[in-house]
Amino acid sequence: MEANIIHLATVTSTQDVARAMTARSVGTVIIADAQEKGRGRWGHVWLSPRGGLYMSIIMRSDPLLSLRAGIAVAHALQRLGIDARLKWPNDVLVKGKKIAGILIEASGGTAIVGIGVNIESVPLAGSTCIAAEAGRIIARDDLVLSIVQEMDTSYLEDILKTYRKLCATIGKDVAITMGNEKVSGLVVDVDEGGHLLLKTAEELRIISSGECAHLDVHSSADTGKQDRLR
Repeated sequence: MEANIIHLATVTSTQDVARAMTARSVGTVIIADAQEKGRGRWGHVWLSPRGGLYMSIIMRSDPLLSLRAGIAVAHALQRLGIDARLKWPNDVLVKGKKIAGILIEASGGTAIVGIGVNIESVPLAGSTCIAAEAGRIIARDDLVLSIVQEMDTSYLEDILKTYRKLCATIGKDVAITMGNEKVSGLVVDVDEGGHLLLKTAEELRIISSGECAHLDVHSSADTGKQDRLR
């Protein structure tokens, strides 16, 4: 993917900027220094002060794009020596604390992949940042290029095999909120469509979407209080 990078100062949301573009050219990357109304999955707010990475990439729609994006960010962080893992579908965790989140909005054959990474500071209790985990400040632009490169690489690998290795949710007891329904159980795998295979007390369920919380009292970032991007 040939990236066309657009750098802006402060915006409402890089997702909004990308969505407002008349011609959505695949490979366009929008980066902002700060966001006034960053948002996340399930209507959560993503705090976006200066010192973080806030970017949106316009890509072709892909049923496994959510997994690819999570893998790309996790691998980019691993390049920095950070042991990043994924909470289904694509929250990025380090030792159970959230360091990055992803929001994907698709329409008309293209998808806008919003990515937020805590670089210099921790906006919320229970989260973490690159500076804390790597012990140094990294150049934001280098991280952008690394993520874009990893997105490209994801199309050359066995995406499900890679995702399963990175997914901290497999083997966990979880609670999934789907609108007004909440279901708990043990995650036994992720299927070929990227759906969770959840073993409840009554049955094996296939979960295609929902807000996932790891049932682990030692991992406050997994309770759902840590906002999910933009």
